Amino acid sequence: MKNIAHTLIRRGLNRVFPGGEGTSHPETDRVAAPPPVLVSGAVETPLVLASPHSGCFYPEAFVQNSRQPLHRLRSGEDSYVEELAAGAHALGPVLLSATFPRAFCDVNRAAWDLDPRMFDGPVPSFVKATHRGLSGLGSIPRIVADNRPIYHTRIPFMEAALRIRDYWMPYHATLAETLRLTHARHGICLLLDLHSMPDAPEAGSPDFVLGDGHGTSCDSRFVTTAEDTLTNLGYKTTRNNPYAGGYITRHYGRPREGLHALQIEIRRGLYMDEATRTKNQGFEPLQHTLTTLTAQLLQSLSRRTMT
Repeated sequence: MKNIAHTLIRRGLNRVFPGGEGTSHPETDRVAAPPPVLVSGAVETPLVLASPHSGCFYPEAFVQNSRQPLHRLRSGEDSYVEELAAGAHALGPVLLSATFPRAFCDVNRAAWDLDPRMFDGPVPSFVKATHRGLSGLGSIPRIVADNRPIYHTRIPFMEAALRIRDYWMPYHATLAETLRLTHARHGICLLLDLHSMPDAPEAGSPDFVLGDGHGTSCDSRFVTTAEDTLTNLGYKTTRNNPYAGGYITRHYGRPREGLHALQIEIRRGLYMDEATRTKNQGFEPLQHTLTTLTAQLLQSLSRRTMT
């Protein structure tokens, strides 16, 4: 698979760090930080499970320097999603999960999608903000829930570049290599990018939202399989409303090349109390649901490879 985008990101990093990798990260140097991404299993099946937003390691300096208390910084966290996928992982798919939170670095945004207004000086020309970035929800978010600002003051651009280098790049390098190996071994690959969401009244508060970039990132047969499976289990689903998929789905989903990416948003109330972030009685049944969903998609992938 081509990684032209990642090559361009590395070129940007080389401009910021012309002396190489010697610059250290002040927010994590004094803390025994976990690796930025955990990988469990091998590419035994053509399906890959990933949880980019369930990380809960908040560097102490980041929390101390934030205007918001920890519980507000955690408002966008997809708590326990990697645990919800445990049964699905046991069926054979490899499981990737980020250990850092999206409030610190959001890997579901393009690396240089940053709001220039959050920095205390000029930014390099390769920074290209989308409407998401300009709204404060770029790869280094400026805000959390309810448009609450994260930082007391503008931050140095170097801090953003360090997070891209030390968190964004390792996650995507690992994901890209896992997808490449999976596709090479099986001739096809389906990425399930797992997320959680609050109630979405504008969409009628579905239990699951299946995002395929409006038909661009995944073969419709796999989306239909997922939709039918969840509906038959009694869940309310929607496609692409209000979430059609972020950077990960759109960047890695290339159906014509045999690489499919489907973003799955799960309503948090199904498995936890959002106010206390504690699991509820629906946690185990939802684990079984994701296991059943994965089993059905593996069957669908098997049929596809035999045709």
